[in-house]
Amino acid sequence: MARPSGPATMRTTDGGPMRDIDWLLTDAHALRERGELDPARALYDEALEKARATGETEGLAKALRHVSDMDREAGRLEAALAAAEEAATLYGALGREHRLDLANALRLTALALEALGRPALQPWREAGDLYAELDIAAGLAEAERHLGLVVRPAQSVELEPLARLWWQGWRDAHLPIVPEALARLRTLESFTTRMAAALPQVRVLGPVGAPIGLHLIKDDELNQLYLAAEARGAGFAAVLMADAEAHLADAGVRKAWLACAIGNDRAARFYEKSGWTRARAEIVPTETPAGPFPLEVWRYEKVLTRSEPQTL
Repeated sequence: MARPSGPATMRTTDGGPMRDIDWLLTDAHALRERGELDPARALYDEALEKARATGETEGLAKALRHVSDMDREAGRLEAALAAAEEAATLYGALGREHRLDLANALRLTALALEALGRPALQPWREAGDLYAELDIAAGLAEAERHLGLVVRPAQSVELEPLARLWWQGWRDAHLPIVPEALARLRTLESFTTRMAAALPQVRVLGPVGAPIGLHLIKDDELNQLYLAAEARGAGFAAVLMADAEAHLADAGVRKAWLACAIGNDRAARFYEKSGWTRARAEIVPTETPAGPFPLEVWRYEKVLTRSEPQTL
């Protein structure tokens, strides 16, 4: 293979010429900065090959990061993801002194996942935690933007993804425990119709067009609170709950209530952990395309005080 043109440096080791991995990466970066992408990639590949052959873990991880970035920009998304994930694994094994490198590799993993249209919450959250620990403000701000940690009003362009999130969340929680007659009425179309009517009152967690959670308030009731499957168990529900409670309190609601389907034990545990008290079982008229459907639920209540919405 012909050597690429550029400022490549040579050194001699054990009596023969050999390109040092760090020098290869430095030269490749310089070529890339000048827009000479093919020769830059050739040097990155040479650095990868040399690092794998010599077992240079740190050099391999560094080369993988650069290759992932180039592959993502070139649209080779699966290759970009594989390189970023391998780099993150290697940096994780190298120890705490490589926390910044690990954060950057996790960032590249998240960017590749997003470009592929896949959930990227976990790598963004891990990267954000590391950036926060290292006081890297720009990295933390980017992670928070992608995580969408600010709860905001829903936008009209989000009707379909919000309806789907609501529908899928309802099915995950309720299909095994509600009457079959109600389950038949809970179609995606029915959730889209309900979401269209409720949209001005819906608040959302996540980037515009890619919501990961929502809540809906009706008078003194927290009527709906749902998270996408990939966002569960990561603390996002507490962010949504804090925002909902703050808006209820700001509206002058002293005692709020919500309905929890009997048997939805996971949701019940979360409500109780959040300070809500199970008051009683009662029958409520749930909304369906065929009219109200009577459903027995656990009624939870909470006395509210004004407070600032929570962030992670």
